[in-house]
Amino acid sequence: MGKPPVLLVQHHSRCKTRRSITHIVSIYMDVLISKLKRSGHGCRLFGEFYGCIVYADDIMLLSHSLNAMQLMLKICDDFAIDYDLKFNTEKSVAMRIGARHNVVCEPLNLAGKKLQFVQSLKNFGVFVVSARYFKCTVDHSKVKFYRIFNCLYSRSKAANSEIVTVELMKSYRLPLILFATEAVSVCN
Repeated sequence: MGKPPVLLVQHHSRCKTRRSITHIVSIYMDVLISKLKRSGHGCRLFGEFYGCIVYADDIMLLSHSLNAMQLMLKICDDFAIDYDLKFNTEKSVAMRIGARHNVVCEPLNLAGKKLQFVQSLKNFGVFVVSARYFKCTVDHSKVKFYRIFNCLYSRSKAANSEIVTVELMKSYRLPLILFATEAVSVCN
């Protein structure tokens, strides 16, 4: 039997500014994470719960099946009602990773709306792609890199120095193109 599929759902809560929610989110999200953890649904690795990854007001749910994911979304719905919160269903998406990643399936529901299944999503600055195995893409970073390089190169011609261009690239673009490469394996 192969590895179980992973289902990702990313959704956002609706708030006016990030600064206004910093302390409130940490209190509310702790309650939500505890409820999801106690439910028994979601991904676990060596007995640790990884079914809910939260940063500020961004939430990523991880599950091994559509049924478990829908049950986790139901917990989120109930939580939103109990705490008078609203999830932004316009920005919420679902993605499948695994052998059946490209199979059309029953849509997931959050707050009475169907979530759109996507081929890639951006989380924490990393683009994850729907595929047979966990896969990230850096195509967007390459495009940005070349765009900035061309801009810097065209503006540094007046300085008539390759060293200036190289130093500018090392200072401004290299950290951005290498972002998160230590966390994922990079291959062709």
